[in-house]
Amino acid sequence: MSHAPGRRWAPVTTKSFVSRFGLLALWLIEIVVFIAIAPKIFLNINTFSQLASSQASLVVLALAVVPTLAVGEIDLSVASVMGLGAIIFGQLNGVLGISPIVAIIVAVGTSAVAGLISGLITVLLRVQGLIVTLGMGTLALGITLLVSNSQSVGGVSPELSHFVNLPIGGVSVAFFIAIVLALVLWYVIRHMPLGRSMLFLGFNREVARLSGIRGNRLRILSFVAGSLIAGIAGVISIGVAGGADPTSFQPLLLPAFAATFLGTLVFTPGQVNPLGTVVSLYFLATGIFGIQVLGAGTWVSNVFYGVALVAIIAVSGIAANYGHLIGRKNHG
Repeated sequence: MSHAPGRRWAPVTTKSFVSRFGLLALWLIEIVVFIAIAPKIFLNINTFSQLASSQASLVVLALAVVPTLAVGEIDLSVASVMGLGAIIFGQLNGVLGISPIVAIIVAVGTSAVAGLISGLITVLLRVQGLIVTLGMGTLALGITLLVSNSQSVGGVSPELSHFVNLPIGGVSVAFFIAIVLALVLWYVIRHMPLGRSMLFLGFNREVARLSGIRGNRLRILSFVAGSLIAGIAGVISIGVAGGADPTSFQPLLLPAFAATFLGTLVFTPGQVNPLGTVVSLYFLATGIFGIQVLGAGTWVSNVFYGVALVAIIAVSGIAANYGHLIGRKNHG
């Protein structure tokens, strides 16, 4: 799904402009349609402020998918690891009264260890990451249920809740944390040798090896980074809500992947990119919110995310087959 790293954007043509910014245009059209249908709701700035704030932890979870996807791996454990981070923080801080800073370090550190284990098993034992992370996700969920005694955890530090929910211009600090994290990831992937090597590795693992890129290290690092970000998402989530249900995180896996895959169509088509992930998630969230305002039930979110994920995979497959066909004609 990634192209060779370090490639500069080509001169802007109508075709390239549409491919890079088409989803942004669709998002704008989506908003205009909803404004026309329900102006009292969608002409209210508070609607968009609340929408931006409510999706902050999901944005961070979607960003947790980016590192592994960049190197050609898929981590199915991120949602469970997010729950693990949230519940560990809740137990340490809310139940045992441990300092929020210490609780955050332990929660996020434990999440990173989960990624390290997945990465080591995947790389050193040469097991498919898809299978390894599926097992790690189940293990993380089991540990989460054990730690929480299968009960919701609450009573977290009022200071943390106040901080992440603090409004700045009507939007919570949690949203700005997500955006800063997206910008950091974007800078690393687009402008640092580390990020370009990750994209190169995801583009062609064998060519990357012959080029001297230490692919095994980068793959392990990507699992660690993804799980660490998932742990941050968990802490933000429990801070925003003031508590957490250990079974409430698994349904977030689908929207996270849908946003990340759809994000490959934005700004740098064909490449995993954090800013595209953010835009895609809010495009999907706006559509779901608007349809629910019109009277649809809660089922619409699963349908919306599912259709988006299937559509982008289908488009990728068609594009790949078309590329192979063109290649054969050129060599014919």
